[in-house]
Amino acid sequence: MKYILCFFVCLPFFSVFGQEKKFKDYFNEFHVSLNHGVPFYLLYSGLVPEERTFFGGGLGISHVFRADRVVGARAGLELECFHIWDRGGFPPEFDYAVKNRHFYLTNLTIPINLRLSFGRKTRFIFELGGRFGLILFPVVVADVGHYSSDWEGEVFVREKRAGNVGLGIAGLNTGIGMNVPLNEKLDLLIRPDAGANLFSLEDTRINLYGRLCVGIHLK
Repeated sequence: MKYILCFFVCLPFFSVFGQEKKFKDYFNEFHVSLNHGVPFYLLYSGLVPEERTFFGGGLGISHVFRADRVVGARAGLELECFHIWDRGGFPPEFDYAVKNRHFYLTNLTIPINLRLSFGRKTRFIFELGGRFGLILFPVVVADVGHYSSDWEGEVFVREKRAGNVGLGIAGLNTGIGMNVPLNEKLDLLIRPDAGANLFSLEDTRINLYGRLCVGIHLK
């Protein structure tokens, strides 16, 4: 199922050049992205991280409304993978102690953004908006505390478990970037942005992240 979904999300990237005149009426901007999440415990303790979350990535297709005007908008569809590290865990919320918890999330979201753009040839972009969607493949890996019967006390055991597919996710995002002309039909898109996703897997959390999007815009 995962590979079938990825195929259909990637399909527009391959078909756009063969059906440009027809397809760009629906989607006129495409990107690949690289993201990096902020560990949860940094939000609460201000500690320097002992290790970093690895980079995640994604794909996106969008339609930009009024791309040649100062005020426009963008709406689309994005498939992204995130890894979020929660070093400490929050034992009081559970019947057992949890630490060193890792969330692996594959999200399908719909971003809706207000876009401001300036410039004649190179268009400088500012975006602000939100997103909503679903967590398609949630996986949690954590050290879970168990009390042993041989007087060793609490022992932490690494456990992996899948979350419920179809959980909702919502968030906010903002970004700045530019469309650089390549030829009469294509612009190069470069857009760094940042955002925050609210999700509820084992408990309700906020996932802060930074992201770099690179792609093309069809004129």
